[in-house]
Order: sequence, then C-alpha cells, then structure tokens
Amino acid sequence: MFVSARHLTYTYDGADALALDDASAVFAPGWTGVVGPNGAGKSTLLKIVCGMLEPQKGSVSPQVAGSFCAQSTDVAPTGLEEFSYDYRPEAVRLRYLLGIDDAWLWRYDTLSHGECKRIQIACALAADPVLLALDEPTNHLDAETRELVARALAEYRGTGLLVSHDRALLDGLVSSCVFVDRGRAVTVPGTYSQAKEQLDLRRQTAVEERSHARRELARLKTESNRRDGVAARSAARRSARHLDRHDHDGRAKIKLAIYSGQDGKTGRLSSQMGKKVERAEKRMAEVRVAKVYEGALDLEAEPAARTVLVRCEAGSLTLGEGRMLHHPQLYVGNTDRIGLVGRNGAGKSTLLAEVLRQMPEEGMVYVPQEIGSDRARALLASVKALAPAERGRLLSIVARLDSPPARILEGDDLSPGEVRKLLLAQGLTGRPHLIVMDEPTNHLDIRSVEALQDVLADCPCALMLVSHDERFLDALTATRWVFDVGRAEGRGLGDTHVRVEL
Repeated sequence: MFVSARHLTYTYDGADALALDDASAVFAPGWTGVVGPNGAGKSTLLKIVCGMLEPQKGSVSPQVAGSFCAQSTDVAPTGLEEFSYDYRPEAVRLRYLLGIDDAWLWRYDTLSHGECKRIQIACALAADPVLLALDEPTNHLDAETRELVARALAEYRGTGLLVSHDRALLDGLVSSCVFVDRGRAVTVPGTYSQAKEQLDLRRQTAVEERSHARRELARLKTESNRRDGVAARSAARRSARHLDRHDHDGRAKIKLAIYSGQDGKTGRLSSQMGKKVERAEKRMAEVRVAKVYEGALDLEAEPAARTVLVRCEAGSLTLGEGRMLHHPQLYVGNTDRIGLVGRNGAGKSTLLAEVLRQMPEEGMVYVPQEIGSDRARALLASVKALAPAERGRLLSIVARLDSPPARILEGDDLSPGEVRKLLLAQGLTGRPHLIVMDEPTNHLDIRSVEALQDVLADCPCALMLVSHDERFLDALTATRWVFDVGRAEGRGLGDTHVRVEL
C-alpha cells in the first residue's frame, strides 16, 4: 500500500518554529528510512502519517491507523497480553526471530531495555499492521540484539517507516529515504548510503547553481549601473536648459533626436536591464542550499611523548551476581585506536573504569555514556564565561560536529547529544593525548554521527571507544578488545573473557 503525505504543516502549542512546514512524501510498500537532525520533525511526520496527530494543513491518503513504536520502552506495549497467549505459527516465529523467552512476557517491568525492545517490536509485528512506524529501534542495543531486530523487521511485508541513526540497519532494510530538515521533506530512492550520495550530489549542484547565479547577478547589477549612467547623461543632453536661447541649431538637433527615438533608446535599455536584474534576484532566491558545517579542523591534539600510556596486568574483575571478568595483559599505546565491543552487561564499562583508574588524568578527555543535568548546566555556564576568542575556538569545533553555535549559547538546557559535543569540544581545545568515549553515538542523529566520525578521524592522538556501532568502529579503530560472555547454569549470563583482535 502506498501512503501519500501532502503539504503537511504542524506546530506544537507554545512553539515558535513549525515542526513541519509544507512537507510532502510518498511511502511505498517495504521500508522507507526517515532521516534528519534532532528536532527536524521526523517523529512528528511519523505520528501524523500513523493518524496519531492531526495536521493543521495538508493531508494523508489513505488514512489508516498505523502502529507506532516509540523509542522509549518504559511503558509495556499495546497487545502484550494478547501476544503472551498467542501461539500461532506467526507468533512463534517472532519469538524465534527475536530470541524472546516466554517467561519474559510475564515480567516485562524487570527486563533490560534490549529485551523490552524485542517484545515491543514483536507485539507490533504480531498485529500485522498495514502501516508500521519505528522510532530508533536499535538505540542502546548491543550488536547481537541489533541483528535479531534487523532479522525480524526484514520479514515485514507492509509499509514501514524507520527513523534510525543506525546506518547499517538502514542500508540493510530501506529502499528509499525521506530526509527531513527544518520541517521540510525530500525523498531520495535507494539505501541510506546511496540516497545520501545522491543528496550530497544535489547539494553540490545547488551550491554551484547558486554561485553561478550570484556571479550573474553581480554582472547584471554592474551593467545596470553603467546603463543608468548612460541614460542619465542622455537625459541631460536632451534638455535645452544648458543651451543659449539663440542656439537654434542645438535645439533643432535635440528635437530631431526625440522625434527619431534614438536618444530615448538608452533609457529603454536601462529599464530592460532593471527587469533582468529582478529576474536574476528571483533565481538567486529560488536556489536553496541548506547550511552544512564542513571543513577540516586544525586540532591541537597530539600523541603523548611516552609510547605506552597504560599497561594493565592480566587479572580478573568482579561484575556482581557472582560473575567475573577475566582479561589478559592490556596495553594502550600513544597512537592506538581501540574499540571495546560486546553485548550489554559484558563488563565493558567496568574494564574501562579500571583502565582509566590507572591512566594519568593529564591530557585525557573522557566523555561518559550519560552526563547528569547538574554537570551539563555547569559545563554550559563555563563555556559562556570563556573569553570571546577561546569561546569562538571551542564553538567552531561544536559547529563542525553539526550543532549551530547560536543554539548552544541561547539555550539554558542542552540536549544529551549537544552536551556530549560540548564536552568533547572542550577537551579538544586542551591538547589531549587520549580521547575516551563510552557509547559516543547514543543521543546523536545520523548527520551528527558522521560529523563526529570525521572529526575523530582527523585527530592524531590515541582513541578508545565503547560502541555497538560497527560502522563507526570500522572507520576509526584498528584494534578490538572483544568481550565474550559465557552462559551460566540457569541460562543466565556467565563470566566474561576479554580477547584482543588486531
């Protein structure tokens, strides 16, 4: 079933800006990616298409009650009880595809976010909706759970809308993408990577068209000014006020020029040039180019003078509930780029904390997975208090991470993604030798993830990243610390064993 959204406009109560501004898109059977920065209007678009919100302008055709899976799993999904009793072949297969234990269905409130997310998606798919919208279905999920979710979604045969910053998931599922920005929507066919390449090409073409239009407008204005001057001089010559009252020959020449129309030609040409300038200004206004913060940064980060930043002897750490983490001797060199990978609960953050405990704090930037509101407010206050030159340097890094500096300075509260960008930017201005980030892509939209990836790729110091984003790690790391988790009696998690992959 094709679903058409036409000229949608929506504003939330009390908001100054439009959430959607004359946005149009067509969703074909299969999966369509819905991509854009935080606050662009993606979730609003999904809710309107699913019939959960009524647009102030525009329409959706046909109007169907779509199923919407929110990013949060705090509330048990609609249909959980029905799915718990459902043993049709389709429901049993969903349990298999998503790795759902029957016992989970009766203790939803005790489950992890990843387990709840699997159940949420299973309940939505079990209802077999003709229209299904998912908002960040793999956020905070480990690689194993992401694969299970992707496998289940691949079997959906209705019309699906997928908001995600998971580039691998988008490339594996979608056949077209709707790019949403500042309330507007643009549809591009292909997987995310293919569609982004086409969108970048369109933008480059628009930049070239705008540059050409600007040059043409400047040329026409110069010519218009020249012709205005010629016309003014011609008008002065047509006046007889400067002639002696007895200069009959001069007056006769002026009258002849007026009768023949030759002397008024310059005025008409000047008027025509003015119209050309107006048309050029209109073309200039019609060529829209969205502002994108690009360009390399002159980062002051550098490798440490010492070759080995830290060495952890082989040992074991306690994880709780009788579980242990066993690791070999581990090194962090001054130019190493290390990715820590493993399922949720494997002990990555525990080992990272032990490594950081042995690491000299000088020259290290650490961006934790979650940053408290008090620390976020203190960080923002410290940035606002900086000297203009120092603040400008820091905000240039924030801009390169795809957050407009004006929005940072004008707000009193920052989003989690903006706080992480600001903390990283602050660290990058201090000549770091090592950058450590725990789940750096969480809370970031897909464009910000790509911007962060580009900035870290240009950074010459050592890097340690805890992440479930394989594409992000592939681009930035050369060594993996892999956390393998065994199974304990009773089907619970067992001990974790860490191995190093080069």
